[in-house]
Amino acid sequence: MNDHFIVMAKKGRMVMLTILSLVFVALGIFILLVPSNERILPMVIGVLAILVFGLCFLYYVKALVEREPAVIITKEGIIDNSSYIRAGLVKWEEIETIEFLNFSGQIFLGIFTYDRELIINRSSGMKRVFNRLNKGLLPSQVNIPFKNLDCSAEELMNAIEECWETGLKEESKKE
Repeated sequence: MNDHFIVMAKKGRMVMLTILSLVFVALGIFILLVPSNERILPMVIGVLAILVFGLCFLYYVKALVEREPAVIITKEGIIDNSSYIRAGLVKWEEIETIEFLNFSGQIFLGIFTYDRELIINRSSGMKRVFNRLNKGLLPSQVNIPFKNLDCSAEELMNAIEECWETGLKEESKKE
């Protein structure tokens, strides 16, 4: 095996998420423009839709233009660049276990770290807020949406097992 295993995001899925984000921005604008007797709630919903999905749209456009790997498996650990709240490098010695998780009909590659606050403590600003919210949804600290990855589950798990074993052996030699 090479020194690393690179997994790109599925381009078609990224395009679909970009379009959906744009549709929800348009829906937010529509909500703001439609006259209503109750003005506060529709205004809040419209503004939130525009802000949240506008940021999603910008993220997906940037991801489509730059085309960086979503996940990289190396002898040092797993580099997660699969979403806005990416974890970055999670070293093998920080990882307790890795498993596939099902949440609301979607499969995630869940990475459980020994330190349950590791990813939250590494992030700042909005990413920290989103990581805290994410912590309440799934028990793992890093959650990579598997549907977005352009590889099979078997390929991914084989690469993880091989690199994890190699990385831990190399780390123990250093000590």
